[in-house]
Amino acid sequence: MNEDLAQLITLLVPQKIDDGLYEATNVPYNRHHIFGGQIIAQSVSAAMQESDQDMLIHSCHAYFLRMGKRDQNVQFDVQLIRQGRSFATRRVTALQDNKPIFETLLSFQKAQEGLAFQKPMPDVTPPEELEDEMLRWNVHPKVRDIPDLLRTFLPLDVRHCGPMDWFKEEPASAKTGLWIKTKDKLPDDPDLHKIILSYLSDLMLCAAALRPHGLTFQSPNLHGASLDHGLWFHDEFRADEWLFYQQEGLWSGGSRGLNQGTIYTRDGRHIASTMQEGLMRYTGELPDHTNRS
Repeated sequence: MNEDLAQLITLLVPQKIDDGLYEATNVPYNRHHIFGGQIIAQSVSAAMQESDQDMLIHSCHAYFLRMGKRDQNVQFDVQLIRQGRSFATRRVTALQDNKPIFETLLSFQKAQEGLAFQKPMPDVTPPEELEDEMLRWNVHPKVRDIPDLLRTFLPLDVRHCGPMDWFKEEPASAKTGLWIKTKDKLPDDPDLHKIILSYLSDLMLCAAALRPHGLTFQSPNLHGASLDHGLWFHDEFRADEWLFYQQEGLWSGGSRGLNQGTIYTRDGRHIASTMQEGLMRYTGELPDHTNRS
């Protein structure tokens, strides 16, 4: 395993400092704030450490309450809400300066057999025929001005099915998709693979609802942030093998956008789902190509 991936894993697993209390440092990202996927993954990890080993996480529902400061450690307060025979619930509050910056409820379940159904995976271009998104970012003049953005995603291999310039304002479909995995092999720990997927689940999702407006989060006069996040785990998988992440913007209005994600293994198993609403506050005159309805 290369050093970048090993460091990412270390950062995403908070260390216990007291009963039900954990602490973690931050993944480099932008200049000031914390990447939302980091806080999601660290909360999942802390809740796992406070849960029975025979319970598997199947969902988390979260709110981003304040901007996380990258130069301060984050503490995670884990509370037991319910411990049943089949299901258990934990609440995790992420804190800086003794103020909550993020809160999530996480549900765990004992493995059970049951009725099974899923929508089929869409027919998409295989990852081998697509360009590594991180390599394209590496040579982009605007990305070179944000070196920590590259460091954040260096351990990942991301290949977008619709090659796009995240810094070019051009209207596009609200539905898009990307292949994603870690560049190196991970240990055979199912919980770790879910922690990594929690981290990946926030990657680019909030931008889907911006695409019809021809805007990106690098657009002048646009202020964007994740407001809430839902993540459901449906089946086992490996985060070091190709996963297809279909993303779709469902609605935008009131300075917010709603986005949906569906995650498949390469052989077409639907292993996770996401929902996220993000802030899309635009100041100044709207571009001519922006949908004003």
